[in-house]
Amino acid sequence: MSEDEEKSPATAYPAWEHSPLPRGKRDRYYWIGLIGPAFFPLFFSLVVFFQIADTFQKIPVLDSVFGGDDLLILSLCNLFLSVLAWPFIAFNLPPPYNEGGKASGAWSLTLGFFLFIWVMVLFSYIGAS
Repeated sequence: MSEDEEKSPATAYPAWEHSPLPRGKRDRYYWIGLIGPAFFPLFFSLVVFFQIADTFQKIPVLDSVFGGDDLLILSLCNLFLSVLAWPFIAFNLPPPYNEGGKASGAWSLTLGFFLFIWVMVLFSYIGAS
């Protein structure tokens, strides 16, 4: 390996315990890897929440920009697709961010599993009535 490749944390030090980076930089890469893949699901969750909230509908300036059922349907579709993409993005992050990505992917699969169970329970109540 060349001198430049030996100093790279991605090639020479894939394990974070032996990384030459200072702890602050490792923590920063971890948090970026943890929060980065979850940004779009969180953003679209907020947009859907604000679309559903009754107090949001009474603000005329925001209603002119974000009003209507079209944005709610679009936001729900984007929320669904971003939640599906979250674990794929998280588990395939490059090495400086992969430790946070692994944790983010585990969170996404755990939350997805519980959301799936909750939806199945709701469907069972619909089918039972």
